[in-house]
Amino acid sequence: MTKVNYLSERLHQVFITTLENPNFQLEPTLKMGNTPEWDSFVHINLIIAIESEFGIEFDSAEIGNLLSISQILNAITIKTMNK
Repeated sequence: MTKVNYLSERLHQVFITTLENPNFQLEPTLKMGNTPEWDSFVHINLIIAIESEFGIEFDSAEIGNLLSISQILNAITIKTMNK
């Protein structure tokens, strides 16, 4: 399993838990607002859960840009590069 696949699986679990939806499918094209469960309130909870799961922190400018699965996964990959 590649690192990206490993991170993606962990991210998928964060979404399942935070959205309380065991059937949630993680797709790179998903964005906040185009899936009913992922609104601005849930977005903050997702960011907190992601930071906790991966042991990373995002600043407010980064959070404002993390609006899709692909953007989030890319940011996690960069922040965990040396871990």
